[in-house]
Amino acid sequence: MSQDYEIDTDVLRAMATKARRTVVDLRSSEITEPGDAGHEWVVTAAAEFSAAWAKGLTARVTDTGDFAERLDTTARVFDEGTDAAKTEVDAMIWDQ
Repeated sequence: MSQDYEIDTDVLRAMATKARRTVVDLRSSEITEPGDAGHEWVVTAAAEFSAAWAKGLTARVTDTGDFAERLDTTARVFDEGTDAAKTEVDAMIWDQ
């Protein structure tokens, strides 16, 4: 039984491409620490902020990559139809 959900898979793929392009445009998740920020507490605060920023941004980059992959998979499943959806569900169950 095939159902037509009227999903524009080209839009899903375009969204995945835009997500990946955004990550590439970031270039780096690192912030350059100031060479001489003055007081020691300012230098310490800047270093802590830099580390927290890099960690958070790295996590968002990973999330964005995962999201792009899911968009591509969703587009492929809708293009291939019901059999692909069954195969995808089987893979998710047995690959765990």
